[in-house]
Amino acid sequence: MLVVPYTVGPASPVQIAEACDGRTGLVFLVDAHDPQAAPLVPLLEELAPVVVHEGNTPRVIEALAPLGPRGVATFAEPTLRIGAAVADAFGLPHHDEETCGLLTSKLRQRERLNAAGVGHVPTASFRLDDPAAVTLPPGFRFPAIVKPEEGVASRDTVYVASQGDLAARLRELPAGRTYVCEAYISGADLYGTDWLADYVSVESAVSGGAVGHLGVSGRLPLVAPFREGGLVFPVPPEEKTAAAITDLAERAIAALGITTGLVHTEIKMSPDGPQVIEVNGRLGGTMSRLIPRALGLDPVRLAVDLALGAPLPSGFGTPSRVAMLVYVQAPMEATALAATPPAARLRALPGVFGVDVLARSGRPVDWRSGSLGRICDVWIDAPSPERLRERYRAVLDVLDSGLAWSRATAPNRDDQPAD
Repeated sequence: MLVVPYTVGPASPVQIAEACDGRTGLVFLVDAHDPQAAPLVPLLEELAPVVVHEGNTPRVIEALAPLGPRGVATFAEPTLRIGAAVADAFGLPHHDEETCGLLTSKLRQRERLNAAGVGHVPTASFRLDDPAAVTLPPGFRFPAIVKPEEGVASRDTVYVASQGDLAARLRELPAGRTYVCEAYISGADLYGTDWLADYVSVESAVSGGAVGHLGVSGRLPLVAPFREGGLVFPVPPEEKTAAAITDLAERAIAALGITTGLVHTEIKMSPDGPQVIEVNGRLGGTMSRLIPRALGLDPVRLAVDLALGAPLPSGFGTPSRVAMLVYVQAPMEATALAATPPAARLRALPGVFGVDVLARSGRPVDWRSGSLGRICDVWIDAPSPERLRERYRAVLDVLDSGLAWSRATAPNRDDQPAD
């Protein structure tokens, strides 16, 4: 029986159930106070048994014991700790409690990476109550990035050009929570692809401490201030750069104590060499659709295998295509969506294998929602990076002609770093 503490994340309930079908039983754990997962309990119950809990670990363990758990798989940060508790109770492979803390706190993670010599990015934290009262350590290096200590999808993330700019930028953020301020990592094009952003992610699998890499994902340019523009899988850098990127990912994985499961490591290409942005101890968002399209491998099924104690495969195959997800984001000055994406026209374009419209005309938009506030996803594939770029440009042309926004006065972003 595979135990999956569930909340909305990179793997859907149907994908998880299909990955288990014929190989192991499945039970979902759902936190009764989770506003995203709790309403989905009726759907989950159509796929597998569901244990609804209120964070009482001993009762969860008691409810699971008769089912004979064989493995624990988690696909989102909020479920890591309950997953670790279940795995510990039944002697199953998973992140331990310390590693879970490092994977959910951006401050603790950066401090551990710095201490282990996996890059060095000056970092400080503070609780935001009065923006004018926030102070950073003397000599803290600017420019910098401020983001929630525990957050996802670049939500409530801002760029701070200088100490004098700090209070104004903090006024844009919700008060009453803890934030992390990190020195901004300058970018550099080190892998020869002029239409992609200056950062990548490494998609890795770990079993018994052994690490293998499914591939390197390229990124589309960020949408201001720091929202995802989209992903491309795979984008193989030239050999020397690829080795530096994967070596850095492996050192980060080791420093955080990750010994099993899938890992998504974001890495910035800087003038001083690759630098870790952050490490996620789970399947990368959207990878459950991009990896199968390009590599012919189901990463959710791989996650199930690893949770059940399987060793790493001898290899992950050779990509036959290149796949892309385009996040359609609102401009920072937009207040509402005035005209929806032309889904039918997009679906008719060569290589487009999916269009997910996430918002209707009239819906308010706010850049503070980060990448979660996007209004459409467009999925594209092609036999080569060159053909993919052509198809991507065709998608942008249709979006430019079909989208419209209600706008406020554009915010001053002259100090925003170039993508």
